[in-house]
Amino acid sequence: MKNSFKILMVLFLVFVVGSPLTVSAEDLSAAQIKILETTKIPVYPGATYMTGDDSDAATVMWFGTKDSPDKIMDWYKGKLPGWSEITANGSRVVYKGPGGAEAKDIPTWPYIFARITDETPGSKDSEITVRIPK
Repeated sequence: MKNSFKILMVLFLVFVVGSPLTVSAEDLSAAQIKILETTKIPVYPGATYMTGDDSDAATVMWFGTKDSPDKIMDWYKGKLPGWSEITANGSRVVYKGPGGAEAKDIPTWPYIFARITDETPGSKDSEITVRIPK
C-alpha cells in the first residue's frame, strides 16, 4: 500500500506539478533563449514552441496556443509597455518602434503577431510569430 501511494505521488508530481505552464528551456535553443531574454520578450503562457528559423536577417520563432489572437495580442500589449501597435494584413502587430509606423517599416524592429492557423481547415488554434531582426 505504501509503495502504491509513493508511485501515485511521483506520477502526480511528474504530470501535474512538473507540467510547464510556459515553453520549457529544452524546447528552445540557447541562442533563442538569449535573444528572448535580451529583448525582454516573454513567451505567451501555455504556448507550445513549434519551430524557429535563424537567418542572417532575423530570428523567428513560432508558438501555438488555443487562445484567440485578440487575447494573445492584448496580453503582449500589456506585457510590453512602450511597444506600439499596428494592423497589418488583417492582424494586430505589436512592435518595438515608434507609433504610427507603416507596415513596410515593421521588419526593422522586433515584432509579434498572432493569427488563426490555416494548416488545418476549421481550426481555432492560434499561431504566434515572434520576429527579432539582427
